[in-house]
Amino acid sequence: MSLVVFVLMAALTAMAIAYPLLKPGVAAQPEARVSDVQIDRAVQRLRGARKRSAGPACPTCGAPYQPGDRFCVRCGQALPRQEAAPTPAPERVCPSCGAALRPDDLFCARCGHHLSAPGGDGGLEEVQS
Repeated sequence: MSLVVFVLMAALTAMAIAYPLLKPGVAAQPEARVSDVQIDRAVQRLRGARKRSAGPACPTCGAPYQPGDRFCVRCGQALPRQEAAPTPAPERVCPSCGAALRPDDLFCARCGHHLSAPGGDGGLEEVQS
């Protein structure tokens, strides 16, 4: 009999604790309060940022495209040909493999050749323009 009383008391205690937490109409977590105006402003800001960073746009529909694309992915029109900009010649090249080097490189990234030596240029070749 005492076991039954104990179980009933435990159940009543648990219900007394849980009931205030389970009231209908009370959210467990507060909802984020965002107005439609704030959402519209954020959407416009993101669209503006996308347009500024999109690069070239289709002359027919305005959809952005990547350099090298020949046709628009939105409307299918042929895109204007873009001439590739000439790549500037590197200032320094590796004497071992001919790879382009940055001014602060001490080793060649392609072949690992040591490029500088104490008191010398380490066998660097200057590119003649």
